[in-house]
Amino acid sequence: MDLSNKRVLVIGLGRSGKAAALKLKSLGASVLASDVSTADEMSALAEELRAGGIDAELGAQDDSLLAGVDLVVVSPGVPSRVPLLSAAGNLGLPVWSEIELAYRLTDKPIIAITGTNGKTTTTTLIGAVFDAAGHSAAVGGNIGTPLVSVADDSGVETLIVEVSSFQLETIVEFRPKIAVLLNITEDHLDRHPNFADYARAKSRIFLNQTADDVAVLNLDDPRVKVLAPRVKARVIGTSKAELMSGVCVSGGRIVLRLDKEIDLCGVGELKVRGSHNIDNVMAVAAACYAAGIDPRVIAETVTGFSGLRHRVEFVGTIDGVSYYNDSKATNVDATVKALTAFTEPLVLLVGGRNKGNSFVPLARSLGLGVKAAVGFGEAGRDILEVMPGDIRREYAATVEDAVVRAAALSHPGDVVLLSPACASFDAFNGYAQRGDAFKKAVMGLGVSDGESKN
Repeated sequence: MDLSNKRVLVIGLGRSGKAAALKLKSLGASVLASDVSTADEMSALAEELRAGGIDAELGAQDDSLLAGVDLVVVSPGVPSRVPLLSAAGNLGLPVWSEIELAYRLTDKPIIAITGTNGKTTTTTLIGAVFDAAGHSAAVGGNIGTPLVSVADDSGVETLIVEVSSFQLETIVEFRPKIAVLLNITEDHLDRHPNFADYARAKSRIFLNQTADDVAVLNLDDPRVKVLAPRVKARVIGTSKAELMSGVCVSGGRIVLRLDKEIDLCGVGELKVRGSHNIDNVMAVAAACYAAGIDPRVIAETVTGFSGLRHRVEFVGTIDGVSYYNDSKATNVDATVKALTAFTEPLVLLVGGRNKGNSFVPLARSLGLGVKAAVGFGEAGRDILEVMPGDIRREYAATVEDAVVRAAALSHPGDVVLLSPACASFDAFNGYAQRGDAFKKAVMGLGVSDGESKN
């Protein structure tokens, strides 16, 4: 792709936008980078880009930015319906996501993973399998490293990329060799106009696949299953029920039934808790087997995997009460799935900033295990209001306060679970900062990370 002497406008200067601007400049393009933020941090970034020969403008974005532009690259943090992007479309300008740009720069096979929940765990675990098999792979995308930063790396054979609905909105030719769709449940309704639009964005992961490609679909999710007949790629289904063909659970074991039957491992051998992680592991097995990885390597890796930080992460035990950090649960479905990981009596910590979701499905899924709930932050009271009256309910303004209240409500043998069902941006810069605050508060009760006090 020849971008020399082309004028490219990059909209949004988050991690992906910055990486795209730098890559475009290295390819000989004339780059204008724009962001509506004028915060000190953004101003410093703009100065850094200018020092590297990239034009940068902060503040109001009007149509004048499109003068002389040949291509627009948009960061995932920028809504696809902002006036500037609409104006670009009206002028007939191509509008690409950062992953679309990366796709145009590489001939490496891409394994792409999306879903409302579980995509980071699945993406990380696929990367771990490739690493264990001795295959050179780069893990990136929505998980951290922008795909454009590694797309043309000569030392990388395969690109493993987590993709969000925001990124998929503005793909054009992006075509993964293997595409994985884990689930579709309510999320990001503060960004998408409705749930149908969100689901449509997720399904775009299969848009450009052909019969030479592979699509991994979780058939236990009805919104994913309905897509199977429309997918052009070879479909590998996963299910916790028996399948004649696909990856499924049979007799308490994960079994691959594809070109032959392979007994991968027992469900009880997995270290990660929760039925949702069985879904994730089956998707990993399907994608990696389709990529040609030895099943023995897949089995060894998935059974040795103990999970990621902030995802049902064990923090420690104090006075007989176990504390778990699931700050990554930023929507209702993620919290509902986290609850399946426990049989002990639970004190649940929920709250933060609502992303336009209803909390009624959470209230209906509490079951007998949840004995108390502590709400915190902007949405804490809203969640508590819809919870059953037989559950003890208390409100705390902060996560730290919520930990203290949860400790007072708990008894030996109980579990305190932070699984907020909300975004963190009412008080934190991300779920990781919120999870770290929770862990620090727990340690303040007298427990060190990963240690026990009884």
